[in-house]
Amino acid sequence: MFKLLYIRVCFFILLFGSICQFATAQLTYNELTVQYDSPWTFKKLQLIPIRFKGKGGDTNAAIQINAFNKPVISFNQALKQHKIVIKENTSDGGADVSTLMIKNKSNDNVLLLSGDMVQGGKQDRAFGKTIIIPAGKGKNYVPVFCIEKGRWDDKVRPFKHAGTADAGVRKQIDITQRQSKVWKQIDNELAAKNKKNQTSEYLKAYNDSLIDDTSYLRFFINKMKQSDSSYAGFIAVTGKRIINSEIFSGSDLCLSAYIDMVKSYVHSILPDDGIPVKTHDEIKFFTDKFLPDKPTQKKYLTTNGRMYYYNNEVIHLVAYE
Repeated sequence: MFKLLYIRVCFFILLFGSICQFATAQLTYNELTVQYDSPWTFKKLQLIPIRFKGKGGDTNAAIQINAFNKPVISFNQALKQHKIVIKENTSDGGADVSTLMIKNKSNDNVLLLSGDMVQGGKQDRAFGKTIIIPAGKGKNYVPVFCIEKGRWDDKVRPFKHAGTADAGVRKQIDITQRQSKVWKQIDNELAAKNKKNQTSEYLKAYNDSLIDDTSYLRFFINKMKQSDSSYAGFIAVTGKRIINSEIFSGSDLCLSAYIDMVKSYVHSILPDDGIPVKTHDEIKFFTDKFLPDKPTQKKYLTTNGRMYYYNNEVIHLVAYE
């Protein structure tokens, strides 16, 4: 049943991706509306929608790249449909653990999120940036972080999508960009679950999470299906804390990332987290740190998030409390 629901949503995303023009916008209050009083809440997770004030982006500032006249699909969808190829990268000294090569064989643009994980190759990895893999283009070299200790195979295993890392690991990827910090975060999370950081242990803990309830996905997928396509992003809240806020420069990008974002948020819920209780004023206090104007935004995200660019245009903003 869930598989059928997932297929339907993928079709929904592809449909809207084909009719929504990729556009860049200044991601501030001037262009965005935060719907503080209209949250989507289910169990321990709350998403507060952020909408474009127009109909899906600043169409007057559309990026003049022909590639973005084509649909944008998620990395997970592209990999499952064999539209992309992932290979280990090699340098003069041998295999390069910090980079993977991706080639897009399709006519779709592929959105790859920071924290998207792949299992296989010589070692399991998480991607270190948000990037567009353009349709039909050549080799794309993307930075990655190792999430698996104890394995470096001579024989490369096929790559498969392994989900999107939880917010704790993603925060270290987005903010610090340091392998040591990613390791430390994973060690801390596994220690909290009385597990040692061994081969594939992070992915095992990720997949074994008791709170990975498909009812979360079912609820939030249905909420999106019942809505229009003008969302720029969301603020995710659980218990007394804000997980993060993610905003995209086009509604097609937001739709493409939506399912993987929700999965990441679900895996970010801790056993001690309760029903979301952040007030309107508390949420606004958070958004006031990075949405009033570009200088304020740049200052806050320097130490509390990141802006990701494609061809010098912002495509993805991630902010942490």
